[in-house]
Amino acid sequence: MNVTVLGATGKTGRVAAEALLAAGVSVKAVGRSPQKLSELAKKGATPVEGDVYDTASLTAALRGSDAVYAMIPGNPMQGDLLGQYTRAGESLANAVRGSGVKRVVFLSSLGAERASGVGPIVGLNRVEGLLKGIGGLDLLLLRPGYFYENLYGSLGLIKGQGINGGVMKPDVPVTMIAARDIGVVAAEALKNQDFSGVSVRELAGPRPLSMGEATRLLGRAIGKPDLPYVQFPDAGFIQGLAAAGFSEDAARLFAEMGNAFNQGLIVTQAGSQRVTTPTTFEAFADEFAGAYRAG
Repeated sequence: MNVTVLGATGKTGRVAAEALLAAGVSVKAVGRSPQKLSELAKKGATPVEGDVYDTASLTAALRGSDAVYAMIPGNPMQGDLLGQYTRAGESLANAVRGSGVKRVVFLSSLGAERASGVGPIVGLNRVEGLLKGIGGLDLLLLRPGYFYENLYGSLGLIKGQGINGGVMKPDVPVTMIAARDIGVVAAEALKNQDFSGVSVRELAGPRPLSMGEATRLLGRAIGKPDLPYVQFPDAGFIQGLAAAGFSEDAARLFAEMGNAFNQGLIVTQAGSQRVTTPTTFEAFADEFAGAYRAG
């Protein structure tokens, strides 16, 4: 069996590639970092430098594969974030058609059933639609919740101002998950080929957490048990992201996503197939504490 993993040097792609290799699957690892790709090559993967926006090279990378793990790497530092998703999605869909691949696992998100009002997730909705339009494709859409690892973006705020904060309300339950668990689920689906037609699997960690609770757990892990969570107004949040290098467009979309969580728009759907993953937030908090002390 031959599987191509896009974004193979990223948070979920690397885990998926390593899990597939450990199971004896032939893996073609596609990524933009030669150094990180070389690490996978040492474990038996075939490294391919590539970019999802380059349709010709992507088609060549996918050709001969039995299945593909695909994702779209949006760049919030550049303008027109939704346009980035659309262009990358068109390139990916054309490459899948051109290569003849018949089985794809695509990393999407909770909320991707919505075509508006959920910030950058709207871009994933567009890509899902492009992939659904490929005739004869067995397509598994993985829709995980909020990545624990997104909270690494709060390290500077915690160190500099002694708070955590964002647009999301402190008491709204949020479906959260460890990125590495997504990679494991993707690898299992690719190895077992247990999907057909178009199907959706929602992925969630052991329990939902509010930002207030998550902040308290992080605070306890770093030795600051009273670490507060502060809800920022949209304008202040957008200004902070812009200061961190986000484009104005991307900052606005991330504020919209935070408000979508507040409004209950990014949630698991009744009747959906759901996978509960094992990594607890407490385990992540210990890793976060290591990064906090190392920095």
